[in-house]
Amino acid sequence: MKHASNKPAPSDPADLSIVAGERADLIRAAFDGAVGCTVRCVPRRRTLMVQSGGDTIYAKLHRRRRAAAAAEWRWLHVLPLLGISAARPVAWVARGATSMVVTEAVAGRSLDAWGCDAAREGWVDEWLRFVTTRVAELVRRLHAQRLMHRDLNFAHVFCGDPRDGGGELTLIDVERMFEARWRRRRWIVKDLAALLASSPVEISDRVALRFLRNYLRGRRPFLWRSWARAIRRKADRIGGRTPRFG
Repeated sequence: MKHASNKPAPSDPADLSIVAGERADLIRAAFDGAVGCTVRCVPRRRTLMVQSGGDTIYAKLHRRRRAAAAAEWRWLHVLPLLGISAARPVAWVARGATSMVVTEAVAGRSLDAWGCDAAREGWVDEWLRFVTTRVAELVRRLHAQRLMHRDLNFAHVFCGDPRDGGGELTLIDVERMFEARWRRRRWIVKDLAALLASSPVEISDRVALRFLRNYLRGRRPFLWRSWARAIRRKADRIGGRTPRFG
């Protein structure tokens, strides 16, 4: 059943709820596994790439995690209202405990991919300059709204070529986001540490401090050096972990 609203409608466990417009049939087929190419698969979640005419869409299928898809659908709508670019939502689909969020492909490439290119081609300094300015500003604006990404890494930030200004920065995979109403310092440290640990190139303490200074807009809050040490320690712990799913 199609719904005119841009919000997911409650569905009976045996029914399908969908917000898809003219792509409804294609998205139903993706939900049923009839179309699409798997680009990532972990327990309880599979991401499909689907060609839609001349466009590409991505469908993230959750099994027994219906709340995760609903949360991501919500944040994909909320973030642009706050001036933060996110993947454009296309559809929210649910049947029983299985649900799926569909988004349009994001322009550009991940900063992780750009960083690998920079290391191979010799323009790491330009990549780091982009990170310590543009990315620091993006994360500052996110945290200024008390929003924590909780999966903040360079693979989840998309942009154009950093050497040409990068264009608009866009966040993806926002299903774990939440508003931190207490213990904000702890969550900020975790977000910044996760970003630092995900860098495809080495980030020196000097560069990390430059990022932090720009994130803080040049301010030096009380015990700011302890913040820097806490972020580095947390990043080192994250970097030493074995990835859960590779």
